[in-house]
Amino acid sequence: MNPEAHKIALFVQRYKLLREIGELQIEPADDEAAFLARCCTVLLQDPEYCLIWVGRQEKDTTVIPILTAVQNGLPAQECQQLVKQQASETVAANSAAQALATGAPVVFEDIASAPKKTPLTLLAAATGSRSCGSWPLVHNQQQYGVLTIHSICEHSFTGIEQDFIANVVATLSRALYLRDTSHHLRIEQDFNCEIVQTVQALLVSLSHCGEILSFNPTAQEVTGFSEEEVKGKFWVDVLISPDKRATSQNRLSFQLKGGQSEMNFQAELQTRSGETRIIEWHGSIRPDIEKGRVGLVLFGIDITGKMAVDRALDHAIDKWENIFSSMLDPALIVSEKGIILDVNPATATAARSPKDELIGRGVCEILHGGRSPGAICPLEVLLAEKKSRIFETELRGLRGNFLLTVSPLHQYDGKSGAVLLLARNLTEEQLMKAEAFRAAQLASVGELAAGVAHEINNPINGIINYAQILIDSPEIETNAHFLRCIIKEGQRIAGITKNLLNFSRERQESPEPVSVPALFKSCIELIAHQYLIDGIAISEEYAEDLPMVFCNPQQIQQVFLNVFSNARYALNARYPTAHEDKLIAIGAYRINRNKQEYVRITITDYGTGVEQHIMDRLMDPFFSTKSKGEGTGLGLSISHSLIKENKGHFRIQSEWGKFTTIIIDLPVVAEENG
Repeated sequence: MNPEAHKIALFVQRYKLLREIGELQIEPADDEAAFLARCCTVLLQDPEYCLIWVGRQEKDTTVIPILTAVQNGLPAQECQQLVKQQASETVAANSAAQALATGAPVVFEDIASAPKKTPLTLLAAATGSRSCGSWPLVHNQQQYGVLTIHSICEHSFTGIEQDFIANVVATLSRALYLRDTSHHLRIEQDFNCEIVQTVQALLVSLSHCGEILSFNPTAQEVTGFSEEEVKGKFWVDVLISPDKRATSQNRLSFQLKGGQSEMNFQAELQTRSGETRIIEWHGSIRPDIEKGRVGLVLFGIDITGKMAVDRALDHAIDKWENIFSSMLDPALIVSEKGIILDVNPATATAARSPKDELIGRGVCEILHGGRSPGAICPLEVLLAEKKSRIFETELRGLRGNFLLTVSPLHQYDGKSGAVLLLARNLTEEQLMKAEAFRAAQLASVGELAAGVAHEINNPINGIINYAQILIDSPEIETNAHFLRCIIKEGQRIAGITKNLLNFSRERQESPEPVSVPALFKSCIELIAHQYLIDGIAISEEYAEDLPMVFCNPQQIQQVFLNVFSNARYALNARYPTAHEDKLIAIGAYRINRNKQEYVRITITDYGTGVEQHIMDRLMDPFFSTKSKGEGTGLGLSISHSLIKENKGHFRIQSEWGKFTTIIIDLPVVAEENG
């Protein structure tokens, strides 16, 4: 056969091969390698092709053969091994790697001219190939690998043969693309079917006329109808309660006519058993679906339970707000950091500020009237501990004494860490009960005082007697003044011990008119030397029209000395050395109280002050803020009792880190003797 006839015959054969490859279909069960193997088998019918292999590029740009096919009679295993070696060669000696890198065919026209004993020349020796070419398999900008063909002819891949291979590569690439697309579509379809079957919502598809086409398991479970029962039925007859069907149908018709793509509505559904459920529907309208098979897809959420919970929650919130607002006592909700979140009207009234001005401010600022820089608020410490507490305290910001209840809340406004504060105003009856309780405590102190007084009385009487003997002796004339001072102070101590003896029983002592400045002068003389050593200054300010008070002077003097002792301790604690603010300020002026005239005495020290949470315990017997061994805890409790016995009033005001003021009201002479 002449060369021209041979070319024509070869062209006809290759056209048949191309048509045969084009007719190959990728079966669903086939993997990619099986399809490529069938294609390579067809190509090997060409007598000039001795070896064909397909490779795929890995992430590191290396080429991995996935299929190798050879003509019958050639050493298949040896060829496969040599193909692997060839695929691992550098790009310069690897036509497949070059084709993948450039995206264009790469042809070695004359293998004999290649370096000897390389995988390519060894492969040529094993198969008899004289030329080879590699074509990237690319379709729609997606790469599927590289096809390499070895031919027994030199300069084989030119002209018509090059066009033939190009058509083969295009056909293979398109088939691989279709297979890949079909695979992804099947996965997506399976995924969508799984969603429809497992989604915890009603999923219903309707025709353009509103007939039910599909009904997922959740829709069947909620309605009680099977898919077979509802298919072909009109949607409102199944999904809408009878009395709501006309309204729902009109809504759907309006949406369809308006050309809107989506709709949302809420409707009642009557189940097979007659139960009413509330469904929140989302409809996706598809008026352009082919043949009108699907006109609407309905996605429904059963919110019956949620609505019942919401109604119960709204009822509970309304009930709480009603209770919170109607409380006669101040109530506050604060964060664990002490920020006010909400207050009831009673709080706004007690604080004398609008509710809006209280919310967002610090609880210490509102309840205690503020604090000095760096001072620690005991109430804020309690809030941080998240513990329930009930205690009596003075709330200056609310202008009174209150029984404060601290109750941590599990949650408030969706957040944890809030605390409810309830401040119950102490009534006169409660104050009387508290006074009775304090009196009972003081009664126990009387027994102790009697024993202590007896122990002191004997040595004091001895001191007084010995001093009197010395005075009566003519040899001690020069020291008579000091001896008289000893007798005077000894007699005062004896008077104090007598008061201790009478502390627990009613006393029949008669009060007398007393000058308040004179009482202070007597006390200051006793403490002046010690105060001079400590660097404590005393200032006095008395009103010009100050009347005399009607009281027991020894008892009131004892009260003053107790107060001075506590003031000295507080000042030394705050100012260990001399300081301009190391001061005790004494004042006295006339006041009217409950239509009765009193002299109000104030003794203020600018020492450490008293923490708010212990204010109510200061007058309890044996309670002391001093270090162990420095105080008995009896001074203020005795002072309170003595002032009360003299028909006066005893109060304490203090701010931690700033000051402490003792306020004593004593009746004037005219009122007492009226």
